[in-house]
Amino acid sequence: MGVVANGVGHLSGIFVETDAKKKQKNTVDLAYLQCGTGPDVVGISGFGCAGWLLQPLADVMGRHVRVWLPDHRGMGRSPPGDDTDYDLDDMARDVLALIQSRIGHPVAIFGVSMGGFIVQRLLALAPAWITRAAILCSTSGGPRFRPLFTFWGAAQMEKVLAMDPLAYARWILEPPVSPCLARYPGTYDFLLKKRLDNPENAFQVMTQYHAMARFFQDAQDLSSITIPVWVGCGERDPVFPAANSRLLAASLPRGSLTLFPESDHLFFCEQSTEVGHALLNFFLSP
Repeated sequence: MGVVANGVGHLSGIFVETDAKKKQKNTVDLAYLQCGTGPDVVGISGFGCAGWLLQPLADVMGRHVRVWLPDHRGMGRSPPGDDTDYDLDDMARDVLALIQSRIGHPVAIFGVSMGGFIVQRLLALAPAWITRAAILCSTSGGPRFRPLFTFWGAAQMEKVLAMDPLAYARWILEPPVSPCLARYPGTYDFLLKKRLDNPENAFQVMTQYHAMARFFQDAQDLSSITIPVWVGCGERDPVFPAANSRLLAASLPRGSLTLFPESDHLFFCEQSTEVGHALLNFFLSP
């Protein structure tokens, strides 16, 4: 990943939920990878993964920007925190705490899949801290968007998480999830190795799953997002189809859309050079 400095944020801060029924929650000190020099860009990985998922993009982007890849709470090297139940707002505040403490100024940000949900929540919770945003292979909440759980039910997730690590790692890379991945053998080998080297705790993965379920229930106020947002998607994504990305981009006041042919939900790894350059062009344009 080029020159990489590993770090663990030592952050503290208590945020009060706007809903009075919710208790105060501490942010979690997120571990992170960092590489490159230049303007700061934060990348947020997807469901059940740590920052390693975005290393192929960071390899490309780190030649022009400084990329920060945090591990979600309970994933990778980040601790799970004190709460056994949390929402995507809590995960968003973890990332916000890292931005405020470690970077100290507004940043560009991108998220893949579930990371795109967290980007949306960051734009709602702390818009002043985000200059530009990109949402990749993702969707939004509410009845207009096709949710993940027409594809992965809770019972199915629990069943696959009970597999041995190799079977689980291969399942997530199979054609029903990644129909184009066989065309990118180097990407397949990278993802398989990373998943085997970085096994996640099944309880933490299911806790994330239920946080996503709550996100899907309510429509997001996308009309209030006034900064430029670039939406990217693989044309053959079976998890969040291109129709979701089209709707998402059309719902954003300053949204734009790019579809990548011959790619799927993992298009940002399969075509990391093309996607990385597209992100750089978007983030660094005047």
